[in-house]
Amino acid sequence: MAVPAQIPVTQKTPGTYTTVTLGTRGVAGQAVPKCLFLGCKSAAGAAANASITQVEDGTHADTLFGPGSSLARMCRAAIEEARGTQIYGGVIADAGGTAAQATITFAAGPSTADCTYELTINGWTVTCSIPSGTAAAAAGPLLNAAIQAHDNYDQMPITSAGPAAVVTLTTKEANVDTTEMVTNIWHDDSNLSVLTATLNTGATAGVGALDITAVLANAVTERYNYIACRCQDATNGGRLEAHLDTYASAVNAKNGQGVIGSMDTPGNQITLAQAINAHRVQVIGCELFQTAHYENISRWVAHRQYEESAEPGTAYKYYPLQNVMAPHLTSDYMTPTEIEAALNAGVTPLVVEGETQVPRSITSRSQTAGGAPDYTVLDTANVTVPDYCAFDIKGDFAVRYVRKTGVAFKVMADPADGNIPQYTATPNIVEDDLEGKMWEWYELGLIVHPKSPTDYIAQIAASYAAHRINAQVPVPVAPGLMITDVNLIQETG
Repeated sequence: MAVPAQIPVTQKTPGTYTTVTLGTRGVAGQAVPKCLFLGCKSAAGAAANASITQVEDGTHADTLFGPGSSLARMCRAAIEEARGTQIYGGVIADAGGTAAQATITFAAGPSTADCTYELTINGWTVTCSIPSGTAAAAAGPLLNAAIQAHDNYDQMPITSAGPAAVVTLTTKEANVDTTEMVTNIWHDDSNLSVLTATLNTGATAGVGALDITAVLANAVTERYNYIACRCQDATNGGRLEAHLDTYASAVNAKNGQGVIGSMDTPGNQITLAQAINAHRVQVIGCELFQTAHYENISRWVAHRQYEESAEPGTAYKYYPLQNVMAPHLTSDYMTPTEIEAALNAGVTPLVVEGETQVPRSITSRSQTAGGAPDYTVLDTANVTVPDYCAFDIKGDFAVRYVRKTGVAFKVMADPADGNIPQYTATPNIVEDDLEGKMWEWYELGLIVHPKSPTDYIAQIAASYAAHRINAQVPVPVAPGLMITDVNLIQETG
């Protein structure tokens, strides 16, 4: 049998190497409760650019990354959902470009009655009371004061200024992605009296490209089961993919998955997913949701870590995300046609059915390099399960084939007479042990029956080479039940 391509033939470092080949209709990892969140800090954050730090709680996140920064909010969101998860924050250097701005402009007036104006920022609602007789120039300072007096003002992604009729909301970060950070600001001006308020979420566009290369370079010493990235562009999505692919190799053995989110239109979400088109990167679509995309994906990653630590093959089907706030208007919810199109093109959309839900957890891999549909690695379980099995083998074999601590078995080809010395491994022994692992995975519900419908046991192969056994084992992942099609027939006669 050929040596797996990711393991150098001349590799001399002792160890139990594993490699996972995806996209062959049957491949599978041991979830480590460690998640890395990549975002930007604000000027108030103490952490250095490109640094990675374990985060203890929300206050610690604010100290490291600055209250209201995308990275602090990502860590806070994950901590709120996490159960037994180690949370790490990695600082993407801000682009130093232009911060995005939204404006609220009051006009007409003065108000002829006591009234209220409501503004929602990242899911928090600010209610501003406007007394009768208030002119437009006085309404702005009232709203500005109400925003700054809000209990969660420091956690908001913006700062507020409004000395006159115009209130300006400026993002705490300065990069191209901040444009989306203000698009989910919403207002209710239906209770105003004579006064008018115009919300412009595109007053100033964010400028400046982010680059996750430097922080990823510091993410090579640990294995992170999940890396959530606040960037929404294909360039950084490709960088994340390259990192994950490199460190999921047999020698590195730091298998993980990445998650990015997009607040763009469904069509642009599909464009993003198809540009990334990667087994190990998931794209979450959340256009017009009240909470920011980077918070939404952080909550989702925390849920995935919890569920998949207990059951690597978790099949998500309209999974609830209760703390992700849906769009204000039901007309902004995704339609069934849009949901179907997203899932066909590598986007995992957030949908609303009474509450926010994940209809199905899929990878961004939806097509071949030539653009033909390719769903061999559709569900994220088709990555999580093979990774689990790889680490299961790695951990088991590392202790199975040693005489005692620090003393390895001998290795040889299978002898013709079947007489194998004590403390010796051969290809047949390894094949038998791998068969045992397959039955264990079947009992856990991770893979289909090893003998049916295909004789997967017969596909196990191992061979001897100097100082090593090369082996391969199929992992036919058990799919989740996504559709039940029932035909009801009326009895006649």
